[in-house]
Amino acid sequence: MHLVRTRPFRLAHDVEALFGALPRPSGYRFGFREGRIAPPAWLPGVDIIESDDSLTLRYGLAGFRSEDLEVTLDDNVLTVRGARSPVIPEGAAYRLQELVEGNFSRSIRVGQDIDSDEVEATFSGGILEVVLRKRPDVAPRAIPIEPAGD
Repeated sequence: MHLVRTRPFRLAHDVEALFGALPRPSGYRFGFREGRIAPPAWLPGVDIIESDDSLTLRYGLAGFRSEDLEVTLDDNVLTVRGARSPVIPEGAAYRLQELVEGNFSRSIRVGQDIDSDEVEATFSGGILEVVLRKRPDVAPRAIPIEPAGD
């Protein structure tokens, strides 16, 4: 099983992080940051659990609804996409915003031993669980050891 973690190109965020380390007293007013170049890229956290017959991925997606999410498996790459719109009353303005909004896409390459016809996805309590079954012909099996006839 080979898992490859991908990191999308985030030049604006990386440049901001570089210059954010320098003192900028004029960049802060009333404790709130101004002049953000671009919102930081966000990827949901994921747990990957492998057993003899399956690979299970659990994504933390609190505040999302199942209709906001899309799961695809194409050429041994599992991709989870989602979008969340801001929920703010009319006439109100953010003073601090830490909850993520907007779109995300997270792709994880899985091995050749996955049966693409045996994939299940469930969403409950803010956790998206994707179970990928392994093909039976590649599942590990015990090999009996016969005593040598000496």
